[in-house]
Amino acid sequence: MIDAYLDESGIHDGAAVCVIAGYFGGRGQWRKLEQAWKQALNEFDVPMEKFHAKELYPKPTGFFRHHWDTSRHEPFLQRLAAAVADCGKINPVGFGVIVEDFFSYSENVRKFFTGANMKDGQPTTLGCPNKPYFLPFQRCLVRVCEYAPIGGKAHFFFGLDRPFAGYANELFAQIKSTTVQPEIKRRLGDPSFPLAKETPQLQAADLLTHLTYHYMLDTHRQNVIGQIQPFPLLATCIRNRRANEDFGFFDKTMMRENLILAAEVSRQLKESIKEPKP
Repeated sequence: MIDAYLDESGIHDGAAVCVIAGYFGGRGQWRKLEQAWKQALNEFDVPMEKFHAKELYPKPTGFFRHHWDTSRHEPFLQRLAAAVADCGKINPVGFGVIVEDFFSYSENVRKFFTGANMKDGQPTTLGCPNKPYFLPFQRCLVRVCEYAPIGGKAHFFFGLDRPFAGYANELFAQIKSTTVQPEIKRRLGDPSFPLAKETPQLQAADLLTHLTYHYMLDTHRQNVIGQIQPFPLLATCIRNRRANEDFGFFDKTMMRENLILAAEVSRQLKESIKEPKP
């Protein structure tokens, strides 16, 4: 059994990119992270309920602007990142999508990207073609479930005090209603919704998601998605990736590659069905 804590950034109207990211691991490892996170907050006199990553990066605002000496800003960020990275068995996962590239595809393709079942190139279930964040969201769920032990479950946690909570229920129901990836469905637990202001694990996910959002937004503006290394703070937060495929971005190139791969898998499946039994 493993637990994953996920957050979002950029799901608002008009966002150029959107990101779903967080961490997963065993419950014993999460207890270590919780202790380390609380210790970091205490060292810098930050009440847990005041932590919001968007008020910390790229510059201090809100609580951190009005109650802090700015010289503490960078050391605090580094301390939080180290608290997560030092828990070597708490592993990051994160995916983003360029919204404009997502909407450059037809509605049927967008339905496929967001979870619709397909038959002969046509969707047989609805998908969510107008919700681009469902693409990275699904990929996060799949990657975490793939790490769940055989016969075990991956349980997911989302902040009740974030707008993402309602979308999580919607996507879980959609995945469980499809006929694809039965092994993923068997390993997919149920979503839970603690308050982020009371949950260090969700605050760590908030920090990772916010940093990933800025990294993806900056590289998108420079037209260098996937071509430059993450900046040092983000690199620390994703140090314990179990595989490079646990962290990535959907632009036109990556989406096209996924379509080609899906078409090839479908072709091979049809061919295997046609083969006569020995």
